[in-house]
Amino acid sequence: MKVQHNTQNHKHYAERMTVFLSALCAVHCMLTPILLVVMPVAAAYFEQYHWVEYILILSVFILGTSSILHGYKHHHHSKIPAYAFFAGLILMSTAAIINILFQVDSNFMHLLSGIGGVSAGVGQLYNLKLSH
Repeated sequence: MKVQHNTQNHKHYAERMTVFLSALCAVHCMLTPILLVVMPVAAAYFEQYHWVEYILILSVFILGTSSILHGYKHHHHSKIPAYAFFAGLILMSTAAIINILFQVDSNFMHLLSGIGGVSAGVGQLYNLKLSH
């Protein structure tokens, strides 16, 4: 019995990825000059309104936890994505709590929050990879 592999779907997937990456590159090239001008203004806005950061952390917690649990239960049974995700979530939450309680708004807190965001994102990407 000869097993036939459908290379047609694989080819379409590669083409779709190429189109997506090309479009993403075009958007990046168009928006980068605008973002260089707008980012200092946006950063000043977000510094004044910390509640935006708290809403984002809460959203990451709710949506990310759901995604991690679904991937663990139904696809891969690996705890590594959960460790990376929750370590990042703890770092982001710690920076936010220190900011709320002690009014500490330093570059270190931004770095801590940034590392947390990257760690949470890596956990989600690894979860996605293991789920497919």
